[in-house]
Amino acid sequence: MKRTIFFIAYFLTPAIPVALYMRSLGGGSGVYPGSVALGITAFILICNQYILASRPAFIVKALGLKGLLAFHGIMPIVLIGMAGMHSQLKKAAGFPDDTLQATIGAATLVVFIAAAVLAVLFLANINLPIALKLREFRKWAQERLGLGYKLTRALHNVTVVAGLAIMVHVLLASSSDFTANPVGAGWMTAWLALSLGLYARYRLNGRKAPATRAPA
Repeated sequence: MKRTIFFIAYFLTPAIPVALYMRSLGGGSGVYPGSVALGITAFILICNQYILASRPAFIVKALGLKGLLAFHGIMPIVLIGMAGMHSQLKKAAGFPDDTLQATIGAATLVVFIAAAVLAVLFLANINLPIALKLREFRKWAQERLGLGYKLTRALHNVTVVAGLAIMVHVLLASSSDFTANPVGAGWMTAWLALSLGLYARYRLNGRKAPATRAPA
């Protein structure tokens, strides 16, 4: 039951900001509103990746640690697909792909794709027949390229910078114009701040040295 409630709540998190953006556009349907809805949903779910990575107790209790890690590993595939569809719909709506906003969006998509690939190759715990070949590849990459778990984990943290960049992409969008949609733009900024704040707290707490007992 806890698992079901979590997934319902998780996938409903984009509902409020999507409604705020649709209201600012005057409602309706079509290619452009669809692209905006997809973009907002993808952004919120990207933020949720940082929340999952911070391993909150209530999510661990709902999914278990292994379930949380598996879900965190699967979601990038969904997010990359949604971001790609968002980009294609924007083009179909007549928006150019050579603006600063579009360039930032395309660049961060490449970063997220690269991070997802590196995570699968070097971080994921895969129990499939391909696992043996994957372990051999990881050993080769460590010996020849110096690309091991620790370095890959450090490189994976570049997604935090990508999250800030995608926030700029969102705020540069015409649908995020502050005079027309202040609550929507504010919601998006606050959600990213919340998710990165939880992740930063997790990383800082995880790096604290355990307290030692004073000698008697």
